[in-house]
Amino acid sequence: MNFKIADLTKNIKFQSFIGFAIILFFFKLIFGSNESIFYRILNELFVIMTASFFIMYMFDVIRAKKINPLSLIMNIGILNAVIFFLITFSDSIMKWVFGNIQQRLIKPDLVISIVSYLYGFLFISTVSYIFFTFKELFFLKQKKNVSTYFNTMIIFFLAASFASVLNPYPELNYIKTTFIIISVMLIIVNSIRISWIAFLSKKEKVSLLILSVVILILFCVNIANSSDTHLHGQVLQSFSTSLDQFMNLMMIYGIIYFGILFFTTLFHIPTAEAYDRKTQEISSLQYFSKLITQVLDFKELTETVTEIAIKVCNSHAAWIIWIDNGETRPLAKKNIGIVDANLISGYILEKMKSGPDAKTTLLSLDKFEGKVKLSEKFNSLAVSPIKTHNEVKGYLAAAKRNDFIFDDDDKDAIDTFSDYASIAIENSRLLEESIEKERLEKELDVAREIQRKILPSKNPQLERIKISTVFIPAFEVGGDYYDFFELSEEKFGFVIADVSGKGISAAFIMAELKGIFESLSKTIERPKEILVKANEILHRTLDRKSFVSAAYGVIDLKEETLTISRAGHCPVILIRDKEVQNIRPSGIGLGLNFTDHFINTLEEVKIDLKENDLIVLYTDGITEAKNIKLDDFGNLEFEKILLENSDKHVDEISNKVIKDVSLFSQNISQHDDITLVIFRWKQNLNLDGENKWQNSAPQFQTKVK
Repeated sequence: MNFKIADLTKNIKFQSFIGFAIILFFFKLIFGSNESIFYRILNELFVIMTASFFIMYMFDVIRAKKINPLSLIMNIGILNAVIFFLITFSDSIMKWVFGNIQQRLIKPDLVISIVSYLYGFLFISTVSYIFFTFKELFFLKQKKNVSTYFNTMIIFFLAASFASVLNPYPELNYIKTTFIIISVMLIIVNSIRISWIAFLSKKEKVSLLILSVVILILFCVNIANSSDTHLHGQVLQSFSTSLDQFMNLMMIYGIIYFGILFFTTLFHIPTAEAYDRKTQEISSLQYFSKLITQVLDFKELTETVTEIAIKVCNSHAAWIIWIDNGETRPLAKKNIGIVDANLISGYILEKMKSGPDAKTTLLSLDKFEGKVKLSEKFNSLAVSPIKTHNEVKGYLAAAKRNDFIFDDDDKDAIDTFSDYASIAIENSRLLEESIEKERLEKELDVAREIQRKILPSKNPQLERIKISTVFIPAFEVGGDYYDFFELSEEKFGFVIADVSGKGISAAFIMAELKGIFESLSKTIERPKEILVKANEILHRTLDRKSFVSAAYGVIDLKEETLTISRAGHCPVILIRDKEVQNIRPSGIGLGLNFTDHFINTLEEVKIDLKENDLIVLYTDGITEAKNIKLDDFGNLEFEKILLENSDKHVDEISNKVIKDVSLFSQNISQHDDITLVIFRWKQNLNLDGENKWQNSAPQFQTKVK
């Protein structure tokens, strides 16, 4: 809505400007030669209104763009050059128009009026634009409300210009003279109020100095050539005495303004370099403060730090001495070779304090013994610590060549900058850790999903055996493994294993066990032979720090027997007739020994199964679960729970075990994987309502806290 109103206002101003220009044109054609005071006043009013609406229109057009003071100065110079050209060649042009055309045309007055109007209209546009640029320069970078001063000056400008209608009355010239004198005084006062020069760089100030001299000369020449003795002045006065007077005032304004501008700029030159430096520091810090919140690569960030550090402290070279696990290395070297950086870094580490007391220090290389080895003649150093949580992570070093030295301003600048750099580098480091953590979490998600696929997706559907399973990894993935194998129509195999260690490494071995036991179960039936063969295969992959405890068993459905071998695993618990039996066939863990000793110590046990026998296989994550006092859950408590609930459904038994273990260790994190496999053997399916029991899928539960 605001844009539409602004566009409408701008269009009204432009239309008003065109309207008054047309009115002025026809007024000139009809009453151009009339010398009465009434028509002179009306003529000047039309000229003033045309110029006013043109200025207002230009104000709306140009203010929409970003104002550059040097561009405005350049525009004034170009327009002055145009005025100079018109004045210089106006005599010859006007003589030809007013001399030759009169003799050749039937109505020469009409052509002369049109030419005079166009000439005057050109000066209306030119002088109005010059006035507009002066107005913009006056208000540029002003911190106080100074509109009263400028508006007062404009009132006297208009009064002096309009008073020119009294030129035919010499006795009233004092009125115009008074207004002119006051206008000049106001010009001097307002020209002193120049605020925008301080915001220019040294290069811009030098350019401004040259431009002000050139434009000052143009203003002086143009006002000298605008006198009544020149045909230009005569034509312009015949068009509008107010426009002629206003142009003269603008020329005076230009002479005074650019004269003051020249000396003001001249006095600003010595301090321009210091201002440029402070501006560079502020802009660099502002730019770098934005980088703190941005996602940046650590290497890219350090490169940015050293690049900006050179600008901030006006040095010739910069680099970062990074401390990582007690080792130091130069990073992000700018304008310095690796050899020089290493040599100077060693000297810096000798001189700089470490710890929370480290602070920005200026160092000289005069007493540096390795200075002769440097390829560049560095002489002065500014070193600032890069700290995170009062710990020095490195140093930001800047160097100057030859006789250039760092002063206190350089020290303060690099000190401030290193604080920003410390925050940014720490953010970048934390970001990298976060990205790495996220990457690992994604990999763990994949590993967790793979492990779920490795373990049985559901328990086998067997008429005479009811099975319940629970697997709870201590971490995202675990090293426990269990599986079931259909050996034949009459034989059913199973395995449970526990890989030493935790996390990803254990999970990889667990995945390998899956392939080993699945392959061996297809060709070998005896549990002992399978464990022997598995030990031989693992010899090629397990390192000396890893081993696997395992128990492999086979249930013969026809003979109603359980044959089992145990390679260093937890004992198999058999609950029969309200009694607990621990079946402990001898054997050492897979991967602990690869000689005949492993075979000789490995035992295979065969058990006849009876009605309602409960066979429990587990890993030590259950019995070794700890409470806040670091006491173990223990075998006795585990067996007690199994015995008290032995007449219940296998799923109820496993849920009771996990519930009690969870309550026992509720105030401490789970430190080992938990796996529980329970079998119920049934001879007669019609007893005790057993036909109502349903098989359940394995339970994957969350970690026990």
